[in-house]
Amino acid sequence: MRQHMLNGWLVAALIALVCLLGITAYAEVKTDLPRTASLGGNGDAEGQGAICDLAPCGDIARNT
Repeated sequence: MRQHMLNGWLVAALIALVCLLGITAYAEVKTDLPRTASLGGNGDAEGQGAICDLAPCGDIARNT
């Protein structure tokens, strides 16, 4: 009986650990998305790449 309870607690702890790791990974990816999206642009230093991904680049007034 005692072994069965310990196994239940171990499974519960492992599930909690996996959930916490998943939440942490999601939070890290969520905060990293704006920087990653700007890398796919045309390489502007001001981060114009992220804007170009959302709108046609010809419509954006640039300060060059």
